[in-house]
Amino acid sequence: MNSICKALCHQPGVESKFGVGVGRFEWLEDKNLWSVSGLDGQSLGQFNGVVASDKNVVSPRFRDVTGRPPPLDLTFAPDLAVKLEEIPVNPCFALMLAFSKPLSPIPVKGFSFQDSEVLSWAHCDSSKPGRSAHSERWVLHSTADYARTVIAQTGLQKPSEATLKKVAEEMFQEFQGTGLSIPLPIFRKAHRWGSAFPAASIAKEERCLWDVKKRLAICGDFCVSPNVEGAILSGLAAASKLTEILSCL
Repeated sequence: MNSICKALCHQPGVESKFGVGVGRFEWLEDKNLWSVSGLDGQSLGQFNGVVASDKNVVSPRFRDVTGRPPPLDLTFAPDLAVKLEEIPVNPCFALMLAFSKPLSPIPVKGFSFQDSEVLSWAHCDSSKPGRSAHSERWVLHSTADYARTVIAQTGLQKPSEATLKKVAEEMFQEFQGTGLSIPLPIFRKAHRWGSAFPAASIAKEERCLWDVKKRLAICGDFCVSPNVEGAILSGLAAASKLTEILSCL
């Protein structure tokens, strides 16, 4: 899933930083530049423009999850702030399963669940190009209602290992309940996807949010549609806005 990012990282002129969280974006009016600092307060540099692809950079939810204020203060752009204020989302738990042999009882590589209270979707991750043939891996998604119930019981903080273990067990049991003779996996790991699928699109026509004076673009699936296609279209729109204005500097 990260092959696109890996390819971009090897483009000429690209400098990549990994394991770094942005703690603050600050617009320097006197320099007409953005100053970016990490979660530890250390400077990450000054930049002509910023693209943010996570709506939580301005959301109160960022404080709920991390205990820190959101990195981006949009008081200078109240029209953008209003659009980003409360974007409804559907949460999800994802479960990765690995099996020592292909699941021959399953005749397809992906399917949806119609009447399950726990699972909504299953897909054979090993069917994607370039995946290892030594084992077969499947990814399961929970229903939004199941995820909301778990989050209501455990809170927005990072889920404990015990919570994730329980979720993994419940999701796998539901998978086994399909009657497809699914064996025990050699590996399983659950992950909470708290803001998995936006339930609204805030910039369908523009495809991204853009402040031309500050050279700030905000993009993501929440702008266009709640899928990877929506995210790509929004990212392309943000890139177009930024490259057009930077070519004039």
